[in-house]
Amino acid sequence: MNKRTMTLAVIFMGLLLCIWPGVANGQAHITKAVLGTGATDKYEIINPATEFPPNTPKIHCAWKAEGLASGTSVRGVRIAEDVGTVAPKNFKIDEATFNPPAGSNAAGTFALSKPNAGFPVGKYRLEIYLGKDLAKTVPFTVKAK
Repeated sequence: MNKRTMTLAVIFMGLLLCIWPGVANGQAHITKAVLGTGATDKYEIINPATEFPPNTPKIHCAWKAEGLASGTSVRGVRIAEDVGTVAPKNFKIDEATFNPPAGSNAAGTFALSKPNAGFPVGKYRLEIYLGKDLAKTVPFTVKAK
């Protein structure tokens, strides 16, 4: 390796450490979080979307995580950010926790079922936590057609 190639490699590694410190330090992180109307048994999303009609039976999120320490849970919290007078702003709808087997990588799904009267029109988000740390926020909307 010549001096120029080595210098470029060092610069690239320095940029990588600045841009993705969690990845470079081996910290746990979410590598994928995709919403849709269904999910396969291999954690692939069906009908990817970020906007859903009120009568959607279930809103699914397929996710993948890397770098998990043994015993790290993955928790999904569904929040109604702004649904008018139906609920207060940033209302916690529900949450679910997944405890992956020992290892550094995991995948799974979170699903939110339609209420009897349908999803209220408005803005929502799914917060994904690795242990106690917020790792990813996935926004979505429910909009009347």
